[in-house]
Amino acid sequence: MTGRLGSRFADLRLSTGEPFTVLYGPGVDDTFIGTDYRERDLDASLWHLLRAESCAYVAYSSQRRPLYFLDPDSEERSRPAGRARAAAPARPSAGPAGPAGHAGSAGSTGEAGSAGPGLMRHPRLRGPLGRLVVRPPAEARNAGPAGERTTAPAEPGPPRTLSDPFTVMTLSGYLANPPRRTAVVFTDAESTLRHTDATRPLNTFFGDWARHGDYDHPVVLVFARATFDACVEYVESLSGYPGLVARLRRRGAPSARIGYPDEAELHRLVQRLRLRHGLRIANWRELDTVVRAMAAQPLTVKNWRSHLLSLGDTPFSRKELAERGWLPRSAGPGTGTSADRDTRSAEERLADLPGLEPVKKHLEEMRRRVVSERLLRARGRGTGAATASPHMLFAGPPGTGKTTVARLVGEMYRELGVLSKGHVVEARLDDMIAGYVGQTAARANAVMDEAMNGVLFLDEVHGLNSENGGFDRDVLKPLITRLENDRDRLVVIAAGYPHMIDEFLASDLGLPRRFGHRITFPDYPPDVLHTILLGNLEASGLIWDKTLAGQLLQVVTELHATRRPDFGNAGTMRELSSRIFTAWAARVGEDIDQPLSIEDLPEDCRPPAPPPDDGTLLSGLDDMVGLASVREAITALADRIRLRQARGRDLPAPPHLLFSGPPGTGKTSVARDVGTMLRGLGLLRQGHVVEVTRVDLVGEYVGTTAPRVREAVHKALDGVLFIDEAYSLTSGSAIHGADFGKEAIDTLVREMEHWNDRLVVIAAGYPREMDEFLRSNSGLASRFTLRVEFPSYSTEELVEVLRRSAEAEGYLLTPEVAERAGRWLDARRRTDPTGFGNAREVRGLLAAMETGLGRRSRPGAAGTGPDGTAPTAATAATAADNSTFTVDDVPVPEG
Repeated sequence: MTGRLGSRFADLRLSTGEPFTVLYGPGVDDTFIGTDYRERDLDASLWHLLRAESCAYVAYSSQRRPLYFLDPDSEERSRPAGRARAAAPARPSAGPAGPAGHAGSAGSTGEAGSAGPGLMRHPRLRGPLGRLVVRPPAEARNAGPAGERTTAPAEPGPPRTLSDPFTVMTLSGYLANPPRRTAVVFTDAESTLRHTDATRPLNTFFGDWARHGDYDHPVVLVFARATFDACVEYVESLSGYPGLVARLRRRGAPSARIGYPDEAELHRLVQRLRLRHGLRIANWRELDTVVRAMAAQPLTVKNWRSHLLSLGDTPFSRKELAERGWLPRSAGPGTGTSADRDTRSAEERLADLPGLEPVKKHLEEMRRRVVSERLLRARGRGTGAATASPHMLFAGPPGTGKTTVARLVGEMYRELGVLSKGHVVEARLDDMIAGYVGQTAARANAVMDEAMNGVLFLDEVHGLNSENGGFDRDVLKPLITRLENDRDRLVVIAAGYPHMIDEFLASDLGLPRRFGHRITFPDYPPDVLHTILLGNLEASGLIWDKTLAGQLLQVVTELHATRRPDFGNAGTMRELSSRIFTAWAARVGEDIDQPLSIEDLPEDCRPPAPPPDDGTLLSGLDDMVGLASVREAITALADRIRLRQARGRDLPAPPHLLFSGPPGTGKTSVARDVGTMLRGLGLLRQGHVVEVTRVDLVGEYVGTTAPRVREAVHKALDGVLFIDEAYSLTSGSAIHGADFGKEAIDTLVREMEHWNDRLVVIAAGYPREMDEFLRSNSGLASRFTLRVEFPSYSTEELVEVLRRSAEAEGYLLTPEVAERAGRWLDARRRTDPTGFGNAREVRGLLAAMETGLGRRSRPGAAGTGPDGTAPTAATAATAADNSTFTVDDVPVPEG
């Protein structure tokens, strides 16, 4: 019988040995087109299903119609006389086979369909006429269409003639020792439970049935809720049915989701409307494609019936349905493709997507596998083989068409018969995690229920493995269960960055074996990005010449060469085309016939300028005091690179450098010059410097260190990552037994290897400590190929640094001042040899000298020196000069 009624009842099991069966989902209020092309509502469908399960009597109850029936035998048994006769074999009943099924009120006696007076069935009940009851005419008691539907529904049922307590008592009696199998269906359980005047008796009914009932007699509850958990939560929120809630939660009542119609059912609807209402088909060849597209939409048979009837004399076609908004208009990723191309098969549209050759190859192999398995089974071969997991991983950066391909996978599987609907439900982590503990699993299951018979596309799925108070496990547990149990009716596609997909798989041992396919989406190459950009500009109505098209190709090539892991591909091209359009509109005003110009390109996207002349590459080092050994090492590196350029050889990967030396010896300044030099030599495209320390790289909690390191590396791509005091990564204390500094180093080594042609790492620190740093990971020593020693400055060099720094600020140092400054610096070095800051001490000295000069220059100043002594003659002579230091401005050397 299930097959006759359609696939939406395929999961419904009414003989379960449990007290209650719950039906829910968007289809409970729908009608159903069976394989006999009759249209039935849920009441009639359940009647047929229950009769197929040998239920001789079926009673229905709702808030508006407390008790009604679809066949005379069931109604007859509700009366005392009928119950007495029920001991004899029930006569065959056609049931709800005609346009309107038989319904009646339990508040009357006599033969079904008769009119006239009767008696109340309970001897203690009395009304205005005593026990006498006047029944309405039979036609007033007819229910709505329970069988085949040919006209609009009649007003359902009789007026309310039963009180709620009497209804509960009648249903209890109906289920008490029936001679044959009996069923009770609460067709609108939500309204009945909320608005009944007999909450306590109804709760007692459910509780007694759960404890003492004969489970061979089905009790069915129908909820208009999206998930089973939502049904249970609703009953629990009413606070009046603890027995029912406990039973549903303790064992998990049998349940079935009644969803949206599939392709086969919609085909039957179209043919029914064609034969009965004259629906015209524009193109029979596209009928299958159009109906497949209809099945992917979250619409009921009632919705589609209303839509198609509203076409009138307009032919049924994909274009017409799309123009009326009943089918989506979608295009490829950023290509400006016409929506009309969606009428082609999924395979044809996949072939037309640019830049996805590896993806196309993988999906074609999957398609051929599915076809081969189906053909083998049709010949009786391979029937015992386990079906391969249909779930997939999409690993790649954003904007590479993962969502578009997921939609095509749904259509492809629908065309192959793997999925009955093939629709795609797109979800993110926020859609599956509830705001408080205990509700996440229910929300996750609700999302997966919505995707049944189709594709669940989980974007940025790596977020499920984040530290968020344990909610991630509440998502992973139902996800893993459904991946296995629903593999024949649900395809899950998890998408994210490649390394984050690996972290997601590592979060649970059950995940890797359930995702059978991994498809890598590479970044689009420059020519594809160029095509997408031009397509977006053309869709905006702009025009350009070949010269600008070539310049745009240079821009796109540079964007591709300097891209970071979050590069948006097609999304970046859409954003760039929007910025170009805005600049063009601001330039031309109302003269819209002007073509695009190089002026319309954003400043940060103009074709790159040529590198500086070789003669200026080391100018920054030449201006620095001392550092002869440093200048020699950097110059040797530059000479080696120039030699390879002169011989026409490929340039080496940019080197990683180790700067060892005490603080204040110019390591940070030299790092900036190295970035500029390597950019000029063509080894780096930008040459910027990102400065970090342990605080920037090492997190305080589990799972936060590696993302920090990756973020710093990604900011430094095509430039220099300068790690000051790098040895501190190995000297931090472990927290809760976890060495986060070691994790930072391990992550750094992996990133250095991954981005070896786009990144320079310079690690700086004291010589001895840097040796320890290299020994902390076996991969560090082989990656830092150039070590540059920064010796401490001599006193003469420090005084020269002071003189240059003072001149840069417009000050003048006399020889006497320089001599006293040298003695002050020597004294500082003797006082703290290991902590002496070299150039940093010079900066501190210059600040102290400015303080002294400012004190002397203050109007009305006493003119004493920094040690409180009387001013010298030179001091008095220069009191009015605020740009010349004197010896009295230099602090007194310690000791």
